[in-house]
Amino acid sequence: VSLVDPFSQMRPKLWLGVIKNVFLTPFTLYRTMKTHKMGAMIPAIASGICWAGWIIIMILEIVYLTNPTIKLNGIYSLAWVLYLGFVTVVTAARVNIRNHYGIHGNPIEDFFAVLFMYPSVMVQLELVSEEGGLAPLMPDNRNPQISEFTNGKNHEAAV
Repeated sequence: VSLVDPFSQMRPKLWLGVIKNVFLTPFTLYRTMKTHKMGAMIPAIASGICWAGWIIIMILEIVYLTNPTIKLNGIYSLAWVLYLGFVTVVTAARVNIRNHYGIHGNPIEDFFAVLFMYPSVMVQLELVSEEGGLAPLMPDNRNPQISEFTNGKNHEAAV
């Protein structure tokens, strides 16, 4: 499952997962980490504090912009620091799950994936956890033409 699958495919499970993870990412992170018997509570709490803090402070910034008598000058920078903390915690979880299943990737691409598309990343982590790895989620396990193509057999059948 790629990061753009929820946006390019009409699969309700993916869409609902993205919508759910816009609001409930710390809970999904906790369940995912707990499934892998990794320390789940501390990353979930840290991500929850950073995520909620980011949203609350951004709302305070909007209040400040509409009512300049409140002195919250530059508080948005603290919100983005909290968001980067959230991204770092989720990135660490994604790296741990990648290592657990031997999934190819690196921490830098994980960081940027979480930075720009954290709900999709959480859907990926959920699906990998539910399926017990990446193999059941790969399209070549469901489509014999793609499987033959990837094994180097019958190139014409896949075209």
